[in-house]
Amino acid sequence: MGYEDRMRPRHLPIVLAAMVPAAAMPAGPARATDAAACYAIGDADARAACLAQARRDPGMCYAVQRAELRAQCLAETRKG
Repeated sequence: MGYEDRMRPRHLPIVLAAMVPAAAMPAGPARATDAAACYAIGDADARAACLAQARRDPGMCYAVQRAELRAQCLAETRKG
């Protein structure tokens, strides 16, 4: 193992892989398999819809203020 190999940070790929899902989240309503990823969404309505879908809980859709997004949230969580 050369000097360059020893000096290369080995944790960098893990850190980058952990950052990609949060950075790749769309600004609008998102589908998430993990509720923790929803907390990276800045828009409160989109975050609530994401959490409802991730948890498969249609009751959480009622926290969404925008009517069209609430209806979409209810439809997607109920069919699933």
